[in-house]
Amino acid sequence: MIKVRINASKSKGMIYLIAIIPFIFNDFSNVYGSSYSQWVLIDYACRLVVLGFVAAMVRRRNLKPADLFLSFRDKGALVYWTLLLAAMSFGYHLASGPWLAPLDGVWAVSSVAYDRGSALFALDMTLGLGLVVVSEEIVFRGLALSALKPFTRNPVIILLVSSLIFALVHWSTGLGNILDCFAYGLLFMAVTLRTGSIVPATVIHYCLDFYLLARA
Repeated sequence: MIKVRINASKSKGMIYLIAIIPFIFNDFSNVYGSSYSQWVLIDYACRLVVLGFVAAMVRRRNLKPADLFLSFRDKGALVYWTLLLAAMSFGYHLASGPWLAPLDGVWAVSSVAYDRGSALFALDMTLGLGLVVVSEEIVFRGLALSALKPFTRNPVIILLVSSLIFALVHWSTGLGNILDCFAYGLLFMAVTLRTGSIVPATVIHYCLDFYLLARA
C-alpha cells in the first residue's frame, strides 16, 4: 500500500512537471515572435498540447477527473466563493496599481503586442482567452494541488510553491506582471483549497483577464 501511494505521488508530480514545460517554452514566442497572428497560433498550440496531454493521462488512468478539481458540487458555496474571489481579485488590482506601475516593463523581454485590428483579435478575446484560462487553472491550480498534496498538507507551502511556479512561467512579461501573477496565484489557490474546485478561480481568471486586456 505504501509503495502504491508513493508511486502515485511521483506520477502526479511528474505529470505536473511535464504539463508545465510547454508554458515555459511558450513564452519564447513572445520574445521571438514576428507577428501577433504567429504568437496567437503558437500560444494556442502549446495550450492545446497541454490539455491533450492531461486528457491522455486521464484516459490512461494516470489521473482521475477528481485530481483536476473540476467539481460543481455545492453550487451555493461555489457562487459565494466566486463572488468573494471577484471582490478580492479586483480589489487587489485597484490597490496594487500605484506601486506596481513603476515595475511595468522591468525585465520584460516580450516583443509582440496585441493587434486590435487583426481578424484574430475577437477570437483571441473570447475563445482564445477561454483556452488560456482553462489550461492555466487545470494545470496551476487543479493539477498543482494534486501534485503537492501528497508531499505536504501545509496550505501555506502549497500556496507559495504553486503561486511561485505560476508566476515564473510568465517570465517574459516583466517583473510587474510576474508579481501580479504570484498574487493572483495566491488568491486563486486559496479559494481552490477552500472549495475543492477550480471553478471559482476559472470564472474570475477569465473575467479579470478580459477586463485587463480590454483596458490595455
